[in-house]
Amino acid sequence: MYKLIIAISIILVAFFHNPIISLSLGLLVGFIIKDSFKEFISYIGSLPLKAGIVLIGFSISFDTLSELSINYFPIISVFVVLTFLLGLFIGRLFNLNKKFIYLISSGTAICGATAALAISSIIKAKPSQISVAIFIIFLMNTIALILFPIMGRYLGLTDMQFGLFSALAIHDTASVVGSGLLFSEVAGETAATLKVGRTIWMLPLIALISYVENDKRSFNFNDLPKFIILFFLAISIANIFSLPVQIYNIFELLSIIFINVGIFFIALQSKIERINNPKTFIYPILLWIIIVLISFVAVTSI
Repeated sequence: MYKLIIAISIILVAFFHNPIISLSLGLLVGFIIKDSFKEFISYIGSLPLKAGIVLIGFSISFDTLSELSINYFPIISVFVVLTFLLGLFIGRLFNLNKKFIYLISSGTAICGATAALAISSIIKAKPSQISVAIFIIFLMNTIALILFPIMGRYLGLTDMQFGLFSALAIHDTASVVGSGLLFSEVAGETAATLKVGRTIWMLPLIALISYVENDKRSFNFNDLPKFIILFFLAISIANIFSLPVQIYNIFELLSIIFINVGIFFIALQSKIERINNPKTFIYPILLWIIIVLISFVAVTSI
């Protein structure tokens, strides 16, 4: 029964390929199916999303990649460091648990739940701390996915500005790309490319926290998500080889479908967590609001 519901939902997601519909349907179905079946879904995880981002690579030229890297990667790098340090500072002001502060600061600075999970084993975070952090991050991503495209149009942002704004101010890759695509195709491609640049900072983050926590764990390029490498490979293939236009059109459509299916699966796995300490909730929300404001000022000043 549950498999049938999910199969029908995926068909609907692929047909409408609208991030908000995908998110809403994922949340709805998530309330219906049992947690035991969600564990089975977790094996699929974010694979559709990653596949969609890789396929976006076929739509990006070397010129676009070069322009985005030269003009915006330094901004993203400064932003990642600033966000992480600001997260540590505000967390200490709230007198919260150091491990929870690490989870929220890492997730806000780099790539949401993925970054939080990556460092959780290094800092030996409790399952309750991880689940609460991921729940709050997912909640903020949901708000961003719905409101950011509306805000972007109201504020008169260009496609490039909105792509950068999403890549800087939203935590998880799914919501970054989804928000960009809701604004425009160009904004979606820009957001995906710049978000990949932000995710690369996962390696320095793991190295830093391992050093601070005196963790013996070795780190290497295996810590870098594989889809990033495949994303750049797709860009190279598209620019080196001359493929038929129809192939590119198919890849473009598939990328949108896979991204929406990815958003559906991520929403499907979400859980509502009980938060006992109000500061645990206020802290990441306050940090995010500050980052959104800084991102907007940075984007409109360029």
